[in-house]
Amino acid sequence: MSVFFLITLLTFVAVGLLAYFAMSLFTTKKTMLQERLEDLRKEHVSYEAEVVVDTSKHGDTKLFKAVDAISSALPISTGTQSKYRKMLIQAGCRKGSAIGIFFGLKVVAGLGLFLVLCLYTLSVRHDPRLALVLGILGFIAGLLMPNVWLNEKMKKRKTEIFHSLPDVLDLMTVCVEAGLGLDAAIIKISEERQFAKHVLAFEFRIVSQEIRAGKPRSEALRDMGDRTGVDDIKSLVALLIQTDKLGASLARSLRVHSDSLRTKRRQMAEEAAAKTPIKLIFPLAFFIFPALMVVLLGPAVIKIFDTLLGHAVK
Repeated sequence: MSVFFLITLLTFVAVGLLAYFAMSLFTTKKTMLQERLEDLRKEHVSYEAEVVVDTSKHGDTKLFKAVDAISSALPISTGTQSKYRKMLIQAGCRKGSAIGIFFGLKVVAGLGLFLVLCLYTLSVRHDPRLALVLGILGFIAGLLMPNVWLNEKMKKRKTEIFHSLPDVLDLMTVCVEAGLGLDAAIIKISEERQFAKHVLAFEFRIVSQEIRAGKPRSEALRDMGDRTGVDDIKSLVALLIQTDKLGASLARSLRVHSDSLRTKRRQMAEEAAAKTPIKLIFPLAFFIFPALMVVLLGPAVIKIFDTLLGHAVK
């Protein structure tokens, strides 16, 4: 009886810890007042404030410091750290402790699922080998869960950058045609209220700060392409560098590039619309058509069986 009570208690504690982690990661709802205050601070808050999980939304950072301490004891190679650090930067997580928190969450999630599945299997089936197998599977799933979250965050951020790029290029074109230089146009984009919430505006703000700090413009622009990981940003950076070197018309080059991006975006929308009928085949075949067949042919089949059974009885 005491063993069963201990297993139940440990399972409850493990599930509670996992629920706390899930709530701290995904509960980001703000009040209207907080959103308005954040909008007012947008122009003065540095992009460096982005972290793996925005701890300012949760009040306390002790939990994340503990997770970072756990990951510091792991034997992680330099190549793996460099790879995931680049992925985290492309996902918008730029704090120095981001890599530590990420690996710490992987370990915590893996061990938590391992413990929960092992204890649950032992309490239900009393089979240690099955419990060990399920625990290992849960540990692997826990290690992969942060990767899935990171890939989705990267994909969402790249999509947001791609869709906001033509509008930003239009503003840059207007600024250049009005007589501003490229550096002044970049500063204007980063300070424009219309793009205050855009991720690309934060990236241009970093570029402007790096240029003010003395970094060459070409190097700062290339760093922006590496941070975003978007091919269209890299092509824009190459366009700006080449136009500056060759002395071509910057406004005309930006306008042509903006038109090509809008054409590409329209073609992507048309492609997605053309794929819709193909994607609808499987839901129609497996869910809608069987229900229609039951509704339409069901009464006829019942009448046929009644008729055949009636003749058989007679």
